[in-house]
Amino acid sequence: MKHVILYLSFFLLGFVHTSMAQKDELASKLQNPLANIVALPIQNNVSVGSPNYDGSIYTMSLQPIMANEHKHFNLIHRGVIDISHLPATTEGNQSTWGVGDLNYSFFLSPKKSNKLAWGIGPSIDIPTASNPMLGTGKWGAGAALVMVYQTPKWTFDMVMRQTFSIAGDENRADVSSFVWQALAAYGIGNGWVVNTFPTITANWNADKGQKWTIPVGGGINKLVFIGGKVPVNLGVQYYHNVVRPDHAPKGEFRVVTTIVLRK
Repeated sequence: MKHVILYLSFFLLGFVHTSMAQKDELASKLQNPLANIVALPIQNNVSVGSPNYDGSIYTMSLQPIMANEHKHFNLIHRGVIDISHLPATTEGNQSTWGVGDLNYSFFLSPKKSNKLAWGIGPSIDIPTASNPMLGTGKWGAGAALVMVYQTPKWTFDMVMRQTFSIAGDENRADVSSFVWQALAAYGIGNGWVVNTFPTITANWNADKGQKWTIPVGGGINKLVFIGGKVPVNLGVQYYHNVVRPDHAPKGEFRVVTTIVLRK
């Protein structure tokens, strides 16, 4: 009987160790923008301290990712579309709910790579905004680049895109927009990850001193399994805009939910 209990204990310990290792592996994979997964990251962002609005700005950002594996390369599709609430402005305009513009990018990434992986492809802005205050009114096109360096514990990556307006409402201002998402993440075990993932932006057509928004901050993520089967990554973060245009918010609280549809 003692031997049975001993063997059972070793079996359970091995199962728990394997389960934790698999959880950490998936948690690390979710930090990699070139990973071969299908997932729906949902960012709930609350921007505070905006001088032009009487209250906080809420944005739910849907950022689906779908990777397809081919013989010599992977093809990764990424989309970004926001659903936002703008409170009443200090000039007396009423609050606004609606959908913003859609950005779609895809990346070709070689399958054979060392620890430094990369991907490159086009990026397209589509004027889907339901209200002029939520979008540019312009079609845009440009290029996107991803670079990833990953070890068992650490992940460093950057996703950059530059787009220029090519068509659209002639009464709206032309667009030259740069977006840089830089990530540094460290896995601390059992699905927990500490990371910083700011979104740095530049509006090249803005006046001097009004072009850049540079946030600094970070947070923590935890991978859980809903119903014991569906992986969901949960995270909370805060970023303070150390460089910002006069009209931009001072900071942003972020709650992230990533639903993994294929791992």
